[in-house]
Amino acid sequence: MGEAGYCSSSSSGEEDGDAEWRAAINSIATVANNQSAATNAPVPKVSNRTSNAEEQPKPKLFVVKMQKMLEDMLDKSLEMVNEPNVVGDDEPEVNEGGGIRLFRRAPPGIVFDPVDESQLPRKRPKILPGYEVDEKSKKFKRQLKSVVVDGVEIMASARNACKKSLARYEAKDAAAKAKAKKEEERVAELKKIRGEKWLPSIARHMR
Repeated sequence: MGEAGYCSSSSSGEEDGDAEWRAAINSIATVANNQSAATNAPVPKVSNRTSNAEEQPKPKLFVVKMQKMLEDMLDKSLEMVNEPNVVGDDEPEVNEGGGIRLFRRAPPGIVFDPVDESQLPRKRPKILPGYEVDEKSKKFKRQLKSVVVDGVEIMASARNACKKSLARYEAKDAAAKAKAKKEEERVAELKKIRGEKWLPSIARHMR
C-alpha cells in the first residue's frame, strides 16, 4: 500500500511541474531565515508547521522528502546570520596582499599583482609636435621616390617583359620546326640508302 501510494503521488507530482518544487524551496528558505535570527537551534521541520495546514493542501510525499533533504543540507553546510561577523580584537587581520575572497574562511582565490606606486607616472606625458618636412631636401625626395609609382615606367617595363616572352616563344617554336625539318631530311636520306622496306616497322612511330 505504501509503495502504491508513493507511485501515485509521484505520478501526480510530475504533472504539477516545478511550481511545487519552487514553493517547497521558498518555504524552507523563509522558515530558515526567521528561525536563525532568533536562535541557533536547527531549522524547524515541516511537520511542525500546522498553522497553514487548513489553508494549503497536504503536500505530496516526494515534496516532504525533498524538504527534509534540503533542511539537512542547510543545517550542515550553511550558517545564516543577519549581520556580518565582526572580527574581534584578539583575531588580528592578516594582510595577504589583497585579492578576492569567495568565502569567509577561504583563502583569496584571485590575488592581484603588487603595484609599485613610486614608478607610476605623476604627470601627463607631453606629446611633442612632429618635425617639419622640407620638400626640397634630398632626404624627402629619396623617401618620395621609394614609395611613388610611375605609371609610364610600369607600362614600359610591361612592354619589355611582353617582348622578351614573345621572343622566347618564337625561338622555341623555330627550334621545334628546325628539329622537325632535320628529322624529315634524315628520313629522306635513309629512304635513298635503305629503300622503303624499313618504313613499315617505324610507321606507327612516325604518325
